[in-house]
Amino acid sequence: MKYVTVTVLIIIIGIGVFSLFNQSSNPVKEITTTELKEQMKADQTAVYVDVREVDEFEDGHVEGMKNMPLSSFAETHEELPKDKEIVLMCRSGNRSMQAADFLTQQGYSIVTNVAGGMLSWDGPVK
Repeated sequence: MKYVTVTVLIIIIGIGVFSLFNQSSNPVKEITTTELKEQMKADQTAVYVDVREVDEFEDGHVEGMKNMPLSSFAETHEELPKDKEIVLMCRSGNRSMQAADFLTQQGYSIVTNVAGGMLSWDGPVK
């Protein structure tokens, strides 16, 4: 019985340590498009970036977003300030998460991804 208790305890501690490590290994925060709407109204200091390609952006985008296509993001990301929150959006949330992961690797500490991207956006587009 002792061995079962010790084994269960080790498993529980292992899961806890893994969960803690997993949370801290990805500092990218995710928000919904509803939260994005609220934040854009309240927070004018964050930088809002749409990483879709130029033609996608021109077909319709959220007003206030700057277009920085993922295809050239490695060359243009240095335009973004490291001391402000960078909020990233794309069509579905996948490319923006790639850009978010890239930014954190480059030393950006306040990075947010919009989960669901334009597919989830139900507000006006420009």
